[in-house]
Amino acid sequence: MIQIQKKTEQSNRVLYDGNFIANKPVAYGTTPEVEPYSNLFYFSHAVTIDPCEFPLHPHKGFEIMTFVLEGEITHYDTESKKWTSLEKGDFQIFQCNSGIQHQERLGEKSRGFQIWFDPDFNKTLYERPTYKDYQSDDFLPQIENQISTINYVGDGSKAISRTPGLKIKKLLFENQTKVNLQLEQNSSYTFYILQGKGIINGQFLEIDDAVRVTNTKKIDLDFKGELFYIQTPAHTDYPAIWMT
Repeated sequence: MIQIQKKTEQSNRVLYDGNFIANKPVAYGTTPEVEPYSNLFYFSHAVTIDPCEFPLHPHKGFEIMTFVLEGEITHYDTESKKWTSLEKGDFQIFQCNSGIQHQERLGEKSRGFQIWFDPDFNKTLYERPTYKDYQSDDFLPQIENQISTINYVGDGSKAISRTPGLKIKKLLFENQTKVNLQLEQNSSYTFYILQGKGIINGQFLEIDDAVRVTNTKKIDLDFKGELFYIQTPAHTDYPAIWMT
């Protein structure tokens, strides 16, 4: 199954008098086209015009990842009791576990992802919350299957994630490239166009469009730019929290 998600077809939201603009390929409680699946609960891309701040608020159970694509995001939580800064190319893994409060400041003209996973609430709710920041210098491109690839989570990455079967990567195509991208048929994927444009399985896609793929062995790309993707198991061996 291949489902095209044009930016306009995703869950879109504007906050802070138009200074925070989000489009979400995965979001709970909106439309069936963007509903959660596997252990992926929420996937939001956002940009800021002017600085924005989300006040202190609670999280529990989820594993939340923040990727800084442009600008700066600063984070505070009640476990560490300090502010930490993430800049372009950095990311954070925030394991909320038994419960924690945090707040975020987003700088002017910042751009980033926030992604929530269910690593199995039956386990995480009984563990102490933790977070870890990772810097861009630790995640340099390498060649995989003749494609320049950054491995953020899984496949030898130094990042530690609790979410079973999770892989997160960015594919870099400096030139217009035609390739058959091999997939694992027992996995589900969401691909997000970070930069550039091209054809995926005969469909034209451009920046901020997304593609959801499951039960598929390969997709055909004719593309130039940057393609970010999340790979999860097609099915988990525990019930997702939003299904209970």
